[in-house]
Amino acid sequence: MLDLISFVKEQNLLNKDKEIYSLVFQDKKYWVKKARPTMSSLSHKIYYKIFKLEIITPVEYKSAKEALEFETSKLKRFETLGINVPKVVYKEDEFFVLEDSGRTIHSHIRKKDTKKEDIFFFIPKAIETIAQIHNCNEYHGGAQSRNLTYKNNKVYVIDLEDSFNKNVDLKTLQYRDFLLFLLSLTKIKANVEIDYEDIIDNYINLTKNYEFKLKLNKLAKKISILIKLSKIKFIDKLLGRDVKSFFKLFDSLYNLKMDKK
Repeated sequence: MLDLISFVKEQNLLNKDKEIYSLVFQDKKYWVKKARPTMSSLSHKIYYKIFKLEIITPVEYKSAKEALEFETSKLKRFETLGINVPKVVYKEDEFFVLEDSGRTIHSHIRKKDTKKEDIFFFIPKAIETIAQIHNCNEYHGGAQSRNLTYKNNKVYVIDLEDSFNKNVDLKTLQYRDFLLFLLSLTKIKANVEIDYEDIIDNYINLTKNYEFKLKLNKLAKKISILIKLSKIKFIDKLLGRDVKSFFKLFDSLYNLKMDKK
């Protein structure tokens, strides 16, 4: 262990400008994450006050040391709950070291040449993991596909540094998690039809968070005018791929089949 720590400290000097980087020591890969504060910008806070959208709920301010302590503690708590996380090998006030937990889900599904079967393999596995977190009465805080990794047939959870004001209830943070994941799927470049309703139903079946479907539908209705405008041919031609994917998601949310009760 002492040899690894000494090696990491040497590498920190060589990677002064990197907050996160990987290294190989004795044929084993590790990730080093340096302490960094968490905060939301003033404009972020202003937008939240105006629009009150869960997706832009500001994160709580924490100093670099507080953020490091929060994240390493949460990693260990998740581990005790049976949630797959990379093991914290070592930590100091200024950095901590994690065992490698594979490539991100995002890297597996985002490319143009990604196979359809790969996308339909990784997305359900990611949803199972997000649902597992929520069923343990926890939240991720940044549940995009880039903050979930895959190794040895397991999905791992990374980047747990964000926390929120105590007045923000757990269900709101879980809804925010799920919406962030859906939005991250709009970055997939492969020409594959994503069935968002099926993904939503899968998540709801696992968590019983039935109200999320209605909340997603209401959110889409708030921007229904923009969705309609995006379908006009000359406007559609002006939109970039990412923007088109964004509106495709929200069009799906707008047309969700709501249970009649």
